[in-house]
Amino acid sequence: MPKEPRQLMINLMYLVLTALLALNVSAEVMSALFMIDESIKETNHLVAAENEQLLIEVTKQADAYPQFKIYQAQAEQVKMTADELNQYIDKLRDELIEAAGGLDENNLPKRKDDKSITTRLFINEEKGFELETKVKNTRTELLGILKETVDSVRFSETLPLKINPIPANSEKNNWVEFTFQQMPLAAVLPLLSKFQNDLKLSESTLLKHFLSKTGITRKQDAFTPVVAANKSYVIKNEGYEAEIFLGSYSSTVDNLTVSVDGRPITVRDGKALFKLNPSSLGIKKHTAKISLRDPLTGEIASFTKQFEYEVGERSATISADKMNVLYVGVDNPLSISVAGVPSGQIQVSGEGVTLTKTSNGKYSTKPRRTGNAKITISGGGLQPSTFNYRVKRIPDPTVKVGRKNGGVVNAAEFKAQRGIIPHLEGFDFEARCKIGSYEVARVPKSGDAQVHKNNGGAYENRVKRMVQQAKRGDVFYFSNIKCKCPGDQASRNLNGLVFNIR
Repeated sequence: MPKEPRQLMINLMYLVLTALLALNVSAEVMSALFMIDESIKETNHLVAAENEQLLIEVTKQADAYPQFKIYQAQAEQVKMTADELNQYIDKLRDELIEAAGGLDENNLPKRKDDKSITTRLFINEEKGFELETKVKNTRTELLGILKETVDSVRFSETLPLKINPIPANSEKNNWVEFTFQQMPLAAVLPLLSKFQNDLKLSESTLLKHFLSKTGITRKQDAFTPVVAANKSYVIKNEGYEAEIFLGSYSSTVDNLTVSVDGRPITVRDGKALFKLNPSSLGIKKHTAKISLRDPLTGEIASFTKQFEYEVGERSATISADKMNVLYVGVDNPLSISVAGVPSGQIQVSGEGVTLTKTSNGKYSTKPRRTGNAKITISGGGLQPSTFNYRVKRIPDPTVKVGRKNGGVVNAAEFKAQRGIIPHLEGFDFEARCKIGSYEVARVPKSGDAQVHKNNGGAYENRVKRMVQQAKRGDVFYFSNIKCKCPGDQASRNLNGLVFNIR
């Protein structure tokens, strides 16, 4: 079993949440499962980077000393074997997400609580049995690379990658049914990530073993000052803390001194804790100096590093994602943030508008009427802040016949059109206006004028016949155009159109 606290925490959290799933699949449990999945994937990324470095170091030793070529070959074989299973699990994840309808706007599977997908793929289509076989075979191959009997036995007991037996009192027939039958997609994805985590930790264990066989261990031979602050932006009269240590440091070191801006800082367990309570606003800069005395020669090496942080006050801001006004009848997206307050503590209310939270810091608002609206932000120790907005109706659309809104037009082109269409040009929101009615008049070069009323944007039969009579020299007038846009209580009148037929 891995001993790292982060890894132990992941394992424990996953066990608890999968147990909760047997009782009730709530939205909170779903959310927690995806948090675990992201955490495991982040850990996998870090372990993969470390494994790459381990392989590089084994290769360097093999290049310098030919007798270590055998360990380089074994290390490369371990990586190739691990990569094969890792890629297979990645493909399995993609198949699951595709079967769930892909990802939604929050980058989560659309049918994340669907239990039939996992049952169908892993049991009916036997993907689970295939995964079980591949995990077992990969474990056998990794242990087989060791060749040394003593090492093989030792690692067979500690290698994380394995298929654990199902409980003796389980009603399931096998490991696949116990693990995947009627399990929601949200629970299976972190399980696959955990298999990848076990795989990468197994790979790391074997690579470190081969590196130790070359007679070296990984150690730092360069020093640099490290200033680790818990935050770089703080609120006035709130505490600021920063840990200052020499990387890499030892918790038993007793030959280290630290100062900030010339003021000595007490060193405990190889680290110095810098504390300050800022009383003014702005960017604050400091210089840390670390001195290390060689216990053998008495020589002192000094290292300096500048660090800074910003002191501010809590304040709230709202920015309209598309324009500096709100429009009736459409969803107006808003980004809301409060400096120094977590998004989960922010409370937003509206007057004259309906507010819907779409994601962290993102809201959609629909004004109820034109005029003015208010949005108030509070929470997290912030004094309520109210923002006033002008609320307008959607601007008048531009009416066109085909691609033109008037002027000279060829008779054939004019006859090819099927009605008038309102266009919201330069309007960034998703909205569509509808034509209610209008009048069309044809004034021929010679003869009597014809006038017909049309309901809707598309030509009705009488207007169609009149348009088909268009000849060179005719003039067509479109007038009394009635239109409704989203949010309109009554129809609006639009400008007319005049076409000269050539």
